[in-house]
Amino acid sequence: MAPLPLPLPPPSEKRPPRSLFELPSDFFDSSVLLRAHPSTAPSAVEPSEPSRPPPTQQQHQQLSEAAGSRWTCNTCASEFESLQEQREHFKSDLHRLNVKLSMAGKTIIKEEDLDKADSDSLFDDLEISSVSGSEDEQENGPASERVLSVKGKEEFRKKLYFRCASGEMISIYRCMLLKEHEEPLIDCKSGQMENASCVQEEEMINRVKCLACEPRDTSHLRIVLLTSGGHFAGCVFDGNSIIAHKTFHRYVVRAKAGKRQSGKDATGKVAHSAGSSLRRYNEAALKKEVQELIVSWKSYFETCVCAFIYAPSRNRQMLFDGEKTQSVIQSCDVRPVPLTVHRPTMKEAKRVYCNLTQLYYEMECSTTDETLPDAGSVKNVEQGQGKKNEVTADPGESISDLSARLELLNKNEAATIPSSKNETTPLHEAAKCGNAQLTLELLEQGLDPCVKDARGKTSYSLASDKEVRNTFRRFMALNLDKWDWHAADVPSALTKEMEESQAAKQADKDAKRKARAKELKKLKKEREKEEKEKEKEKAKAQASQSQSDVKGTSSGQMANRTATAPGLVPKHQTPQQILIAKEEERQRKQAEEREKRAAAAERRLAALAVQSAGTSASGAAATNCSAKRAAPDDNSCSCCFGSLVGKVPFHRYNYKYCSTTCMHLHSEMLQDD
Repeated sequence: MAPLPLPLPPPSEKRPPRSLFELPSDFFDSSVLLRAHPSTAPSAVEPSEPSRPPPTQQQHQQLSEAAGSRWTCNTCASEFESLQEQREHFKSDLHRLNVKLSMAGKTIIKEEDLDKADSDSLFDDLEISSVSGSEDEQENGPASERVLSVKGKEEFRKKLYFRCASGEMISIYRCMLLKEHEEPLIDCKSGQMENASCVQEEEMINRVKCLACEPRDTSHLRIVLLTSGGHFAGCVFDGNSIIAHKTFHRYVVRAKAGKRQSGKDATGKVAHSAGSSLRRYNEAALKKEVQELIVSWKSYFETCVCAFIYAPSRNRQMLFDGEKTQSVIQSCDVRPVPLTVHRPTMKEAKRVYCNLTQLYYEMECSTTDETLPDAGSVKNVEQGQGKKNEVTADPGESISDLSARLELLNKNEAATIPSSKNETTPLHEAAKCGNAQLTLELLEQGLDPCVKDARGKTSYSLASDKEVRNTFRRFMALNLDKWDWHAADVPSALTKEMEESQAAKQADKDAKRKARAKELKKLKKEREKEEKEKEKEKAKAQASQSQSDVKGTSSGQMANRTATAPGLVPKHQTPQQILIAKEEERQRKQAEEREKRAAAAERRLAALAVQSAGTSASGAAATNCSAKRAAPDDNSCSCCFGSLVGKVPFHRYNYKYCSTTCMHLHSEMLQDD
């Protein structure tokens, strides 16, 4: 016999999570394991709004008289007989599912196909989370009282949900209680019982009770190992305290490359740079360090309850590629981390462990019959209205009829679609995806563009495509009084005349830009042509000047060659020979200039030396010089008549000098004579 459902607590704010190791020992007494249906709606839990009173028969008659006889849904390709039936369709699972299918670019499904197919397999095949609860919830009787509304199918699979004695619903990550191959018996299907080991509800309650009563004597340790991108972080926890920890970091991934060096080498393109060699060495060193650490923690692995490991892709080789490390790690229960892990650091390892060991207080939606739609009353209303003859009409008439009915309905305040101020509508999704056609269809169906999502943004604010924004503006131009466009953040209407004017301005602007680009291209070609002509003229002038210089410097040599060899004709010189001749002429002139400057300096020094000598001595020296100038000695200086014995003399013509000073003085004396 199923246990009686416990009373639900009044809706309140969500309580902060608590650590599992700080709970009282009797916290899980009288707790009940809950089951969530895989196709529950991933909607936020909020207090239900009071329902509006249904429209009266007189209002129904006014609506039917003021509108046409054809109501359609462009997304589902369906037709309806009344506005009420169309509105019920807009709230149905089929319509919302088809909206998601059309936004994903997939084929919509019909109502009969939805009834025949299994809901769970349908959602798994389409890779789309369910949009609402199934119809079986209303027919399962007492079992439906334990069906929860959680944050989605994937989120449910990560946690286990309990109803505690106080009536509150709590959740725990299932990796804290179950091994990787275990499943709760309450969630096991008939085909899964053979493949997975199912755990009874009593066993689950006993495990969670033992979890809250664990002794803190290092006999119930838990290890967290995180490794990715050259980073490694390992921690050993005993409850909420850290027993041991270690982190490593090595440069193994090239900046902006996104892959380790071993992964790149596996593709066949082996790099031989210094950086690649360093990354290979660091990868091997990091692997060695991690494996040595795991072996040193062997005592911790033998006494730990489980080890939470995050090692994506090839990083698992770092932990399991080795007999010693593999035997050490597999000595305990290895479980994956069901959380998003950032860069492995000490802080990240503590965050992951803290989140895994938290007890979360969940909020749920009431699934009683009062909140479910009364299908019988809807059917009675549809049967009472009866069928009407279908009248073929063009799309323009259907849109106008829809607008008229919506306006009349707003005036009578009898709208049955609840308008939440903080919810994401299909119009938000279509605008965000940039689907202009679907956005127009949803606007034509009557979706409110003034509705804001949880972040306070309208569908127009989420539109990143210009065509989608123009769709809102065009619809505003055709329906100015339908919505509060200022509240919808639509800046202005876009009429056909405005679009034509903008197109003409854009065409004029494009034509001017092309003409300007063409003119700039022409000017650039002319400028390049002028520069080439100037370069050619400059080269010709340089060549002619070099030829004239060569002719002037070699005229004497050519005359001598002609005199000695009259039959010899000079050959034409190449540009390279001309350049060589110019370089030689420049060097010769520089040498002559250096000699002149040196001679001037020596003359100044000699003049200073002469001035320092006495007047009488200078006269005697001059007399002696003039007397001996006629017959100088071979071993004496021709200027000062000093002895040249043991010296290397300087020669000038037939004279010998002891120094360059004497040589220049003697030359000046000869010039004066």
